[in-house]
Amino acid sequence: MSLLEIKRLNAGYEDGQVLYEINLLMHHGEVLCVVGESGSGKTTLLRSIIGHEGLQYKRGSMHFEEKDLSKQKNLLGNEIGLIPQNPAGSFNPIRPFEKQFVELCKSHGIRPDKKMFQKAFASVGLMDYERILRAKPYEMSGGMNQRIAIAAAMVLSPKLLICDEPTGALDVVTAKKVTETLLQIRDTSDCGILMVTHNLGIAKQMADSIVIMKKGRIVEQGAKDLIIQSPKHDYTKLLLESAPRMINE
Repeated sequence: MSLLEIKRLNAGYEDGQVLYEINLLMHHGEVLCVVGESGSGKTTLLRSIIGHEGLQYKRGSMHFEEKDLSKQKNLLGNEIGLIPQNPAGSFNPIRPFEKQFVELCKSHGIRPDKKMFQKAFASVGLMDYERILRAKPYEMSGGMNQRIAIAAAMVLSPKLLICDEPTGALDVVTAKKVTETLLQIRDTSDCGILMVTHNLGIAKQMADSIVIMKKGRIVEQGAKDLIIQSPKHDYTKLLLESAPRMINE
């Protein structure tokens, strides 16, 4: 059984269509990176999956473990976790993390449990969870807040983790730590990771499969090594040529 399957998806907003004939297949435990420049439609693709208000679906289907996503309203959080680009938007900056983690659990009908928190923090390589839970977001760096946001998503044991440019607002060193955090999740769980990024270096490091998007269409997709080493579409070749340092890192 596939984790996520999208067939011939066409979607957009009131002011026009953004996605055209999107076909995508993802399996449990797979890391799939959607790569494209600003305006390529990759963020709208993520919004389609999570049911973003304001999106209009013109045609196509989306299934999560064979459940029709158009008819499911409670998968986000319980089975699908979302990691935003800006970690500052994940937490109230002046409230201790513990109170926010407890509220997260209660809002999803889960009884808060410190062992559950410990497991979630361990899954992202943060072993001093008790100290972190006592702290407040404003006391932490952007990179640490992003890692804690990932831990918060893992508290709910999602089957799919959606990451919207999770390193886009971070410096190179901090972005590397966040990437390593996501790789640890990949290596220690069966959670699938769907990440949108403009950074082919990150896709090269993380992905099992890569999807290349341009102007709302998928122009190339396949196993990471095939895309990186033997790109077929001119746009993919252009992206590779424009970021040689990232690819060779």
